[in-house]
Amino acid sequence: MSSMYPPYGGGAAGQLCQRCRMPLAPNEVYCSNCGYYNAPASNQPAPSNPGTPWGEGAGGYPPTIYGQPYPGGGTPSQWGQAATPASTPPPPSAPGYYGDVPSATPPPPGYSFPDQGSAPPYSASAPGSYPQAGGYQVPPLPPSQPPERPRRGPNFGLIALIVVVVLVLVLGGIGVFALTHRGGGGTTGTQTPTPAQGTSAPTATPLFSDNFANNNHGWDLTSVPGRYSVKLGNGQLLLEEDNNRILPEFVPGKTFDDFRLDVDAAITKGTQENSGFGIYIRASANQNTELATYYRFAMYGDSTYAIFKGVVDSSGQPLDDQKLVGYLSTTALKPIGQVNHVEIVAKGSTMTLSVNGQVLNSVTDTSYKSGSIALYVSNLPDTPKGVVVAYSNLAIYPAA
Repeated sequence: MSSMYPPYGGGAAGQLCQRCRMPLAPNEVYCSNCGYYNAPASNQPAPSNPGTPWGEGAGGYPPTIYGQPYPGGGTPSQWGQAATPASTPPPPSAPGYYGDVPSATPPPPGYSFPDQGSAPPYSASAPGSYPQAGGYQVPPLPPSQPPERPRRGPNFGLIALIVVVVLVLVLGGIGVFALTHRGGGGTTGTQTPTPAQGTSAPTATPLFSDNFANNNHGWDLTSVPGRYSVKLGNGQLLLEEDNNRILPEFVPGKTFDDFRLDVDAAITKGTQENSGFGIYIRASANQNTELATYYRFAMYGDSTYAIFKGVVDSSGQPLDDQKLVGYLSTTALKPIGQVNHVEIVAKGSTMTLSVNGQVLNSVTDTSYKSGSIALYVSNLPDTPKGVVVAYSNLAIYPAA
């Protein structure tokens, strides 16, 4: 049966059009009859089946600029067979593909991290339990807080040591009791707390004294709940500060130059870290009625003490305290809840602080010669709020 297409006049046909079977000239890739693109001839035999027309499923390759090789990879399909897939080039490395200089930074991967708040937790016992993002397993971000330290079991060595110490103390106490009560002699009774220790009181008439039985002297009892409080009665002046500040309570209506002051003081509410108490002497206020110049003798719940000097700038505004002494630790100060007898002697430019009969320190300064006296409670900054100090047996005498 003869073909419906005229034969190619250029000689023996090297290849037939894969669509219309029209003979093609050597190296002709576009059929002059139907326009179909034909791959260059290969050593394989020509297909015998015309296959699927252009545009209806798999067939030839899409056309390119004439004379340019097909841009894809792989081997063209034989008629009626799927095209051989192109091999995947290796991933880029430094330098670029196949030794070439990389042309641009590779694009970021096509996945994103999931929301940490909704991602399921990773379980070490369940491999592959990381949340999925595309083809990747994405581990969750580390926790913002370090993990809890492992809890240790009981320290049996320490427990045994404590038991031994307790037995020694019990047996020692029994021995002391036996020695002190040998033969039925001796006396029994309960101990009373050691009172505040102080030097003997002067015989001179005091310049000011108060046993705090009532408010006949007119102390300022102004109080603001939640901030500070002043209470007087039953032999005590109670000063409470609840706002991390100093609350001074001035001796009413008097100023002093040289004197000796005696008073008992005890911290009744507070901790070692947040509590303080003490006395201002030779104090004065500026034009804004702010406490400006003074000497301040400070004692604290952790059995330390210090001495400060209040100073102002050229306009009379208070500056930070100048520390003259401290912070120094002393065994003379009794712990929280116990009464301390405080004594301050100011004579001329020399001022001496004593506690429970022990001289702690002296300072010499000529800046201030007279002024007011104030008792105070201190709730130290950046500590728990709430400190109460109880004052009793206040007496101010002329300096000897």
